[in-house]
Amino acid sequence: MVLKELVLVLCLPLFVSSASFSTQKICSPSSFAFPEIFGTTSLGISANYLYNFTAFSLSPGSNDSGVFTIDFCNVTITYTHFGWNDTINVNVWLPLSSWNGRLQALGGGGYSAGFGSLYSTQAVSKGYVAIDTDAGHVPGALSAQSPEDWALDWGSRSLHEMAVIGKTVTESYYGTKPLYSYFSGCSGGGRQGLMIAERYAEDFDGILAVAPAINIEKFIPAGYWATFVMNKLGVYPQPCEIEAFTQAAIDACDSLDGVEDRIISLPRLCNFDPHSIVNKDFSCNGTIRKYSEAGASIVQAAWTGSQSTDARVGWSGLSKDASLTSIYIPTQCSTNGTCWAAPSSLLESWLKYLVVKDPGWDGRTLTEKEFFTYLRQSEQEYGSMLSAADPDLSQFRDTGGKIIVWHGLADEAIPPNGTVDFYQRVLKIDPAADRFFRFYEAPGVGHCFGGIGPIPSGAFDQLIHWVEEGLVPETLTATGATGYTRKLCSYPLQQVYLGGDPTAVASFGCSLTENLTTNVHGPRRNAN
Repeated sequence: MVLKELVLVLCLPLFVSSASFSTQKICSPSSFAFPEIFGTTSLGISANYLYNFTAFSLSPGSNDSGVFTIDFCNVTITYTHFGWNDTINVNVWLPLSSWNGRLQALGGGGYSAGFGSLYSTQAVSKGYVAIDTDAGHVPGALSAQSPEDWALDWGSRSLHEMAVIGKTVTESYYGTKPLYSYFSGCSGGGRQGLMIAERYAEDFDGILAVAPAINIEKFIPAGYWATFVMNKLGVYPQPCEIEAFTQAAIDACDSLDGVEDRIISLPRLCNFDPHSIVNKDFSCNGTIRKYSEAGASIVQAAWTGSQSTDARVGWSGLSKDASLTSIYIPTQCSTNGTCWAAPSSLLESWLKYLVVKDPGWDGRTLTEKEFFTYLRQSEQEYGSMLSAADPDLSQFRDTGGKIIVWHGLADEAIPPNGTVDFYQRVLKIDPAADRFFRFYEAPGVGHCFGGIGPIPSGAFDQLIHWVEEGLVPETLTATGATGYTRKLCSYPLQQVYLGGDPTAVASFGCSLTENLTTNVHGPRRNAN
């Protein structure tokens, strides 16, 4: 790792002509060979030039998106595992000019192992060799919502094979191996990144894992708890009532950090109880209504999460400023005011296809005993295969690799407390783990990049500086929608208001939660 850093510093600027490595081969199938990977056999190689390829693209965990036009050698390696009857495709996009000497693997999300051009186009435009895998099933955003047509290569094995194939193709084309190899992904892609660090420590020099689905076998079926409570009560609140409960929580806890900015920056200090406002008025599309007892119970279920009577099964809920109406409490209403539970494919499909294994399963018939039985079954059947929760990262540490993880505290899909718990367990095994692994909480940020909080879109660049130059990211630089900047704190420190202009970066600092009170920051300020 030290030698590689020296080579890069002395020889490699941010972008260099690919000719400075070696003469490129012709972009044709004959220029590439399938590497030796135990248990696999090649089904074919395709390769062709693509010029003026144009697509909308963004980086994982970033709202820095745009339309990019690129020229590249498009290589697809197709292979199978002996006896599995599967077909896996690894895509390798090789810039025709200005390769920066680096390889970037792009993860997927939800139930999809890769998103293709959505992520890869911007990577190639910046000079990276971009690689991804479909792990043997249909890639893309549509397949990310359901595991109905799912291949369990998606768990971990295909990730290592992607790395081996990507590096081999890169060396074949440019005549040299990548000087640095990186992985970046959000959600399911974040899970992929941590899985790589835990099981294939030598594959990548740096990993960016945003909002990682670490315990996917636990939190996805557990997330159905609020819908179960809703079905049990037989009451289906209008979306505007659910949203009003969320706004009431924000109003109660926004200023805990000393500034009113419509963000709950310190969710662990927010003790707002939705039952405290039952029968009080709220506005629903211009009509005054009253908060219901049933609505409070359903919202509380989403916030608290589920737990069995023996406390052995369950998972934490969402933060109180997370949107609830898209995934956890989706309801629809007719013009006459009759409401019902809308499908939540991300959550319900896990139970339907992977646990109950019945496409016709109706969640409305679910009992509480069955719910916790299914949670236990999900953990037993899929934990060893899909969970990326092994806190022993010593092998990755010993290779010299670096990891950045950040998670939006207003994530509406993956409870951020799961990521907090994982990092705490990492630190318990290795109290000095922050030398190679940093975790940051992003107040007000939703899943991957949504929400109103400032987003650290430059986290991947900070990872590169850490890997290649030793610049430790004590904070991540995050930018709000109106252009203001804040620094995200390295856990266990949390962002607090120090005073002054709320849009100024110097007005915020980092402090331990136990050192915080609600009245130590002077008069409350409004960021608007």
